[in-house]
Amino acid sequence: MKMRKLLLGLSLLFTITLVGVSCEKEKIVGIDDLPTTGSTFLKAHFNNVVVLSVTKEKEGLSGTEYKVLLDNRTEVTFDKNGNWKEVDGAGNIAIPTSFILPAIVNYVNTNYPNTDFNSIEKEDGNFDVELTNGLNLVFNNQGNFVRIDP
Repeated sequence: MKMRKLLLGLSLLFTITLVGVSCEKEKIVGIDDLPTTGSTFLKAHFNNVVVLSVTKEKEGLSGTEYKVLLDNRTEVTFDKNGNWKEVDGAGNIAIPTSFILPAIVNYVNTNYPNTDFNSIEKEDGNFDVELTNGLNLVFNNQGNFVRIDP
């Protein structure tokens, strides 16, 4: 009976700890709280766009992220150091390409000349690109085309 209570207590403690670690903690912060690298990125590539909000998210083991919502409905996600992780234009909004590897931009312009970039995400050493025509393309970290995702 004591062993059963001990196991029950330990599993309850473990569950509470896991829930506490995995819960997202979001906080609205000011643009001044964004790391300098992120602010510089926004000024360079979204200079004429107004920042509506900056959200700082702490996620358990994966660290801190910043999500910036712009007045053109584009959302930019930065890591804790202010490096961009994802740029996502809402709906079919085209995003700028000035920060995207030239090899990726050239591939898209050559193969899909009447299509714009809708989003790009750095993921597992690759770049996942969504075009305004709905096509999803994957490129490696050098900007070489890998595949079309379904």
